[in-house]
Amino acid sequence: MVPLAAGFVGVILGAIMVNLALKGQRYHYEKKEKQREELKRLTEEIDTLLLLNKKINELLVKRNLLLPKYVSFDTFDDVFISIDDYVFLQSFAAQNHFLLPNYLVEEFFKDIAVRQAILSPEETTAIGGYTYKGGRLLLEQFSDKIISIIEDRKIQLKKEKQKLV
Repeated sequence: MVPLAAGFVGVILGAIMVNLALKGQRYHYEKKEKQREELKRLTEEIDTLLLLNKKINELLVKRNLLLPKYVSFDTFDDVFISIDDYVFLQSFAAQNHFLLPNYLVEEFFKDIAVRQAILSPEETTAIGGYTYKGGRLLLEQFSDKIISIIEDRKIQLKKEKQKLV
């Protein structure tokens, strides 16, 4: 009777140890998987911010390319944004709202909408877009904020990679 009870206790202790080992292994696997997902999310966020910053910089460079169309504008800090570019910015922000800092994007569109120059319909049709008075400074500030956020995300990414190893 004693060997039977000892065997039974041994089987139960073995089952408990195996169960604890499996739970520990599952916990470790889930923790690693969460860290990988966080790395993936941070990488996607950085890529999205870089793409947005690239588009903003393209808008700033267009001034030099389209300078003859700017003859009617008073200052060099006006920015011309074509309708296609404006629609791209809005749809890009809408599609990637979960990867972009919403407060920053909303403030940008609110601030730039206030600065839109009122042109005659002929001028708007001729240039195919909108002009924003003082928009260059606004776009440059927006680009600087995006770059600072990218740097912060890169630091976070580096820390997450160190945790994973």
